[in-house]
Order: sequence, then C-alpha cells, then structure tokens
Amino acid sequence: MLDIGLLLFRAAGFLLAFTFGVQKIGWYVTAFHAGKPLLSSIGLTPLIAHMGLPLPVILALWITLNESIGAFFVGIGLLTRFAAASLALGMIGALYTGVRLEEDWLRAALYFVIFLGLIFTGAGKFSIDRLLQTRKTKQHRASVF
Repeated sequence: MLDIGLLLFRAAGFLLAFTFGVQKIGWYVTAFHAGKPLLSSIGLTPLIAHMGLPLPVILALWITLNESIGAFFVGIGLLTRFAAASLALGMIGALYTGVRLEEDWLRAALYFVIFLGLIFTGAGKFSIDRLLQTRKTKQHRASVF
C-alpha cells in the first residue's frame, strides 16, 4: 500500500510541476517564433532579475528544465531523490517569490512538501529506480557466486 501511495505522490508531483514546465517551454517557443532572444524579455529571466537573484538566465533555464525533465523523472521514478531535491529547491524559490510579491505561495509550499517527502522516501516499488536497483542486486549476487 505504501508503494501505491508513493506512486500517487510521484504522479501528482509530475502533473503539477510538468504543467508549469510545459508553460515555460511555451514561452521560449513564442519568443523564438517572434524572433526575440530566447532569454530576454519573455519568461522567467526578467522576474528572476527583478527578485535580485543571481544569474537570472541560468536560473531561468534550470527552472524550466527542472519543471519539465525533472518532473518527468519524478513521474517515472528515475533518479527520484535527486530530481525531487532539485524540484524542492526550485519550490523554495517559488515560495520566496510568492511571499515577496504577495501572491499565491500556498501551491509552492504544497509542491515543496510533496518533493521533500519523496527525497526521504524514494520512489517506491513501482519505479525505474527500483528496477535498476533489483537488476544491480541480481548482477552482484551472480558475480559473488
């Protein structure tokens, strides 16, 4: 039962974060089609710069990849703890931004809790992480005998 709960947690984390990742990718596609520099006035870069955070272009790219590829990895259970840690860190930034701009911060807090939980629990039985771990254990046992 715990593994089903972890699968549901991962699915929720994937769906929630991935929708924002796809939205951010859409901003870059729009900028590209408009002939604008990809990281100039569209998307996260101006907001990150306004918040006074360092390296706004790099952070904007990291957030976009984090919420798309990282969320996908959490969903399929691949490198789950690493991806969840990266997503949790991103949600701390989103939480900070929401509080500072006096906007909705509750969603970022909820996502943070989901990803923080996955850091501690791992992906569970229904994951690629578990398949890889099982395969590695079988190979180790075969090499011992």
